[in-house]
Amino acid sequence: MAFIHLPPVFSDHMILQRNKPIRISGSCTECKTLRIVLGSDEAAVSVKNDHFSCVLPARKEELSLTMRFYADDSKEPVHVISDISVGDVWMACGQSNMEYFLRYDAHWNDTKREARNPMIRMFNVPRISYEGQERELKDSGFWFSEGSQAWPSFSAPGHAFARTIQPRIHVPVGIIGCNWGGTPACAWMSEESLSVPPLTIFREEYDQAVAQYDDSPGLLEKESMEAIEFENSYAHDMEWRAVMYGLTESEQAEWMAVHADDPVLPMGPWHHYRPSGLRHTMLETVAPFSICGFLWYQGESDSGHADIYDITMKALISDFRNLWQDSSLPFLYVQLAPFGRWLDCTNDGYAMVRRQQDKVSREVSGAYMTSIMDLGSWEDIHPKFKKEVGERLASLALGHVYGLPVQCDPPEAETITAEVGSVTVFTIRFRNACDGLFGDVSDLSAFRIRFGEETMDLSGCSSGAEGNGSALSVRYDTLILRLDSALISAAMERNHTRSAEISYADLDYCEVRIWNSEGLPVKPFRLTVRIPEQKA
Repeated sequence: MAFIHLPPVFSDHMILQRNKPIRISGSCTECKTLRIVLGSDEAAVSVKNDHFSCVLPARKEELSLTMRFYADDSKEPVHVISDISVGDVWMACGQSNMEYFLRYDAHWNDTKREARNPMIRMFNVPRISYEGQERELKDSGFWFSEGSQAWPSFSAPGHAFARTIQPRIHVPVGIIGCNWGGTPACAWMSEESLSVPPLTIFREEYDQAVAQYDDSPGLLEKESMEAIEFENSYAHDMEWRAVMYGLTESEQAEWMAVHADDPVLPMGPWHHYRPSGLRHTMLETVAPFSICGFLWYQGESDSGHADIYDITMKALISDFRNLWQDSSLPFLYVQLAPFGRWLDCTNDGYAMVRRQQDKVSREVSGAYMTSIMDLGSWEDIHPKFKKEVGERLASLALGHVYGLPVQCDPPEAETITAEVGSVTVFTIRFRNACDGLFGDVSDLSAFRIRFGEETMDLSGCSSGAEGNGSALSVRYDTLILRLDSALISAAMERNHTRSAEISYADLDYCEVRIWNSEGLPVKPFRLTVRIPEQKA
């Protein structure tokens, strides 16, 4: 009897992408030909070396389909996939802030009481770190709906994205979670991309880490297996939940002291952070299953190489699109949230990562970024308001992908001018201000103004307060926000100063408290302006 094995994403209750070819591949034993039937469409395909692949025609949105597989001349199907819908499918990828389970989200108690939406289905790609690893994962490898036992373990941003777009686009929505906490971008990228400088640094660092075990054959595998067994244990899972729900700084210090001697997974062939590892063990188990686009929330683990994160991200986007054989797939992503310190993680390089993320949104076609600089937490790398993150990603999709009249982009400083009079007035104009900017302008700590070599730090100052006592002595009289511009009035004692750089929220940590009328926070920015000579 023929036996068919398909990637887990091809299973009961799945959602297929509308208006795109349906690619199917798998293995089949004791069979020379297969006939695959979906509704009124069917395809006959040869089985070669126990493998097959075929493409069925694109379909419009619909419900309650069945896919049947017939081996050779059999009249009865040897494999059946039931309850199939056709709609839009999105991949929710990244590290822990995309992985972040619904049960940890600040809104979970409200979310689980809301009416279920049967038009939304979810799928978690099994988190497998190396070829041949066996894990019992009760929340992964199958399609499920709201209310399922696996639901609380699904991506909170991914779910909020689906809940937001589905009522607006009126078709079934599938979200495939393909994420793993702590992963650097290189874990999801191809060897080809990582072989091009400067991205070769990731493989070089990997080789250096593994080389430390050259004189101890078998030790790397032994330590890896011990650490993996510990990390996958029920006891560790229960203790880690408390960390993800959120601990104060003092509680974190206590937790680290208690767990100081826990096994640590060394970098090597069994580590899920290794270059290209999860591309093979997770991402490729889905591709090229047709999708609508990608959702991405990652960057924390790349702050050590923040200076090349734009190159990294551009290569990753190209990698993903190539793997799905579609160079136009939308790529919607989240700019890193502010945070101070969490366990032994610090925020060094975060401002640079954000600059690089912003750069990618301006230079890569079909890549759109939302900002969450108002949703950070000093003592937690995992902000708890993930519903808002998903909703902002959904706005990007509704506006840029679906073409609905949605104000979806965060306010962005566009130009700056200087006018010299009794005081020098800098006028910053924004795009995407919508009906105007608003917020708390009493706290100027997120602003920095640089004249020549002198930088004015306004931490602790407020509108009308004196500067910080430096020789430059800039006095901020007003900070006025209105419609599409922010005005900063400054009295300068150095008349020979000819240029200035004004930045806002361009810091490893600060929280933005200025929004547009759609509730989207101003993106971090740096602008340089030429100051005209004062007329006599």
